[in-house]
Amino acid sequence: MQGQSANQENRPTRGRDDETMDVTAFRPSFPESARAALEPSPRGARLRRRSLAGAGLSILVLGFLVTVGLGRLVVALVIALAVAGGALAVAGLIRRRRLRLPRPAAARGALERAGGLARPRIDGLKRLGDSAGKRASESRLRRKINRLNAQGAELRRRGDSSAAIESHRAALELVREVGDSSAEAMTLNNLALALGHAGDEHAAIEHFDEAAVILRSLEDDHHEGQVLANLGLLHGRGGRHEQAVYCLEAALGKLDRGSRAFQRVEEQLRRAS
Repeated sequence: MQGQSANQENRPTRGRDDETMDVTAFRPSFPESARAALEPSPRGARLRRRSLAGAGLSILVLGFLVTVGLGRLVVALVIALAVAGGALAVAGLIRRRRLRLPRPAAARGALERAGGLARPRIDGLKRLGDSAGKRASESRLRRKINRLNAQGAELRRRGDSSAAIESHRAALELVREVGDSSAEAMTLNNLALALGHAGDEHAAIEHFDEAAVILRSLEDDHHEGQVLANLGLLHGRGGRHEQAVYCLEAALGKLDRGSRAFQRVEEQLRRAS
């Protein structure tokens, strides 16, 4: 009996106290603020009131956002960001897998053939672009040459022979850069006219002769006849009668009979005779 009594004393009693849980047993695992809020003290009461107020305020703000539609907007934004992040992750994974996969030999061959077919076209387009650029540059130079020659002729008519010579010389440098023999011959003719008006007959005769030789090589009889006529007039002004008649007769042999140039040269030849 005594042993039985001892066992009964050592055995824990079952009752209402066994069904209640002492919260103080969880205190070590709770944050300090949470433990303080659970304590039956004035401080705990204040913390509980603050927690309730914060929760109520949060619910009020969320309700307001939902009311004005911002809540849906925020949710939609979060969903969109999540979807975008997932898409980027999937794209990165696919890209990494593609980089790791060896390119099939057939695909490599097709790409090489396509490159071989495209290369001549690319080269052709490049040459076409270079040719177009060269033509545009030449066109600009020709316009400048014509402008300089016209300017020189106008200066010569005004009596400013020195400025006319400089203008024609600048045109001559450009025309030689272009490589147009016909334009070079006519620029030489213009320069010779300016030199003749300036009194430098020797240089003028040299430039007339050079222009006539170029035009003869081009078989340009009309312009060669004009140059020979100008040379004949220069000899006539210088008192070299025989040379003047020779050049004027040669000019008539190059010019068309019905042209005004032929008629002028014919009249000058009669005067010289």
